[in-house]
Amino acid sequence: MNQTRKKHILLVSLISLFGVGLLVAAIMLFLHRLPNKAKWEQEPTRIQLSWWGNDGRHLYTMEGVNLFEEKNPDIDVALRYGVWNGYEKRTKVWMESHSESDVMQINYAWLDVYSKDGTGFYDLNKLSDYIDLSNFTEEELSYGTKNGVLNALPIAMNTHTFYYNQDVLDSYGLSVPETWDDLFAMAKVLAPDGRYVWGLAKKHLFLLMIAYYEQTYGEPFFTQDGKITADAERIEFLLTFYKRLIDEHVVCPLDSFDRKNYMSGEVVGTMCWISDTKIYCDGLAETGVKVSRGSYPELPDAKLSGWYVKPATMWAISADTTHPEEAAKLLNFLLNDPDMAKLQKTEKGVPVSDAAVAALTEEGLQETNEYKAVQDMNEHQADYHLIIPNMEKEAIIDVFKSGADEYLYDKMTASECAKKVLQDMNDVINGQ
Repeated sequence: MNQTRKKHILLVSLISLFGVGLLVAAIMLFLHRLPNKAKWEQEPTRIQLSWWGNDGRHLYTMEGVNLFEEKNPDIDVALRYGVWNGYEKRTKVWMESHSESDVMQINYAWLDVYSKDGTGFYDLNKLSDYIDLSNFTEEELSYGTKNGVLNALPIAMNTHTFYYNQDVLDSYGLSVPETWDDLFAMAKVLAPDGRYVWGLAKKHLFLLMIAYYEQTYGEPFFTQDGKITADAERIEFLLTFYKRLIDEHVVCPLDSFDRKNYMSGEVVGTMCWISDTKIYCDGLAETGVKVSRGSYPELPDAKLSGWYVKPATMWAISADTTHPEEAAKLLNFLLNDPDMAKLQKTEKGVPVSDAAVAALTEEGLQETNEYKAVQDMNEHQADYHLIIPNMEKEAIIDVFKSGADEYLYDKMTASECAKKVLQDMNDVINGQ
């Protein structure tokens, strides 16, 4: 029996089954079941997007992807996301196995890890028909350029900022600290009640040590190509200062610190990225606490400030993607689309893209704490340098932290520990 005859019999059967009253519904069902050659020919191109973050970031990113798919029905986006813990290690596996996502959120330091020669990610200059690069200055484009190849675009710019529970400070008659001496003086007041001035994450503690080192010696801790300038004696100096910070209750021990300590007031202040403002400033303020932003502590007559800026995070496209045009459209949407900007707001910091800034300006961007922190960053721009990727290298930070623990818990002398830390950090840098 030919196909047309079969369809005719099926249609008559449907009419008999459902009756005239349901004829329209039956016909709709019948037509829906017919092969749709045009639909098969226009099957959406499937690409993958990966990122890390908290639940809030996941939700608005997924909402943004839904909107992108509505605007681009020929593209289907699969999602790969998770929290930060362990994400860097998973990324290494994906990159080494060439199974990374088509569009990837990356850290600035990963450019140095995966694309020293500029070939680790797709050249975005080749996709300028789909990505509006005019929203970025030449300097901003340079942040994602390796060996002349545009590997990634910055989402926002970042540096450290300091937030304090002003209600706790007021209860002790204290002001926001401005100098290193102020921090130790404040700690003397807080320590009898078991409180600490700061609670810091491991990376922020390491960067704090670099700032103090550079202010003390007037020399950078790392060269531009990531080599350590310090000798064992200077590492020992840092270790003893680190121990003093903990012993005198300026810094809560890393293994004891949890954000709950900060939210409860047990830890009075914190140093965080501007892009974490919603967590450490807005989040605390939402509980009814007055929050104050602090200044960067510096030694008198310091020749270097010791503080650095960097792209907060970046979007890149896999060098192995088989759908570069579709990936470029998604990347452009994530960075430059006004609707996406309004979904993301300042969760990743103040956007770099001119189009995103224009969209958020209509939404009151200038009133946000992130914007105010960025203004402070811009005012001190002459004193800051672009971060050296090794400053954020997890293996180097782990070496410092684990080595410092040996000294803190009296398993090594400061001198022995300094030699070991320096050797182990150099081994990481030299790939040993």
